[in-house]
Amino acid sequence: MKLFSRTLAIFILVTLLPVLFLIALINYITMGRPVIYRQKRVGFKFETFYIYKFRTMKINNGPLITTADDARITRWGRFLRIFKLDELPQLVNIIKGQMRFIGPRPEVPKYINIDKFSFLNIVPPGLSDYASIVFRNESIIMDNIGGADPYKKLLSCKIMLAEYYSKKKGFLLDLKLVAYTLLAILFPDFTYKSFVQPIIEKDSPKLKTMLDKIVLLK
Repeated sequence: MKLFSRTLAIFILVTLLPVLFLIALINYITMGRPVIYRQKRVGFKFETFYIYKFRTMKINNGPLITTADDARITRWGRFLRIFKLDELPQLVNIIKGQMRFIGPRPEVPKYINIDKFSFLNIVPPGLSDYASIVFRNESIIMDNIGGADPYKKLLSCKIMLAEYYSKKKGFLLDLKLVAYTLLAILFPDFTYKSFVQPIIEKDSPKLKTMLDKIVLLK
């Protein structure tokens, strides 16, 4: 699976080179250097690595988690975020063997608890997972949750979804999650209610109820 992911990532990276170059050029013109943003994350077996993204924000020393109306995000950066184009450099992370296409999104060290994140001993982090689909509009949901650190409340659900995935993981499930991820970019609510919600409700009604409470905050 690791070799397959790396090979596919190389193929996609080469195919998308013109798109990557165009995004990098616009980034340089609108925001200057650096074009690529990197941030320390925790990966498989709790090894740290740097995740790569196209920079979408002004250079700053602000909070790690962004909100829906975060003034640090540029207009061009917001466009990249909406269509998840800022995540494309993570193909390099996949090629380096630090990530997969499907797996729990890697967290920053600040939020990592070895006991709660025990699933990282089973599955490596990925570009997308159940949480990426369910919380497609994460920043909006966090704004509605409110409080000093709304991400902590959201994180508990993300952890449960990661544990759920680690128990169900498989090649066919990964293919489905790739399709759901692409569909959720344009139709997040439809994708959750039509595909993800029924699966989770069947296997874990308690988790489904928790997710509905947060997702419906939108």
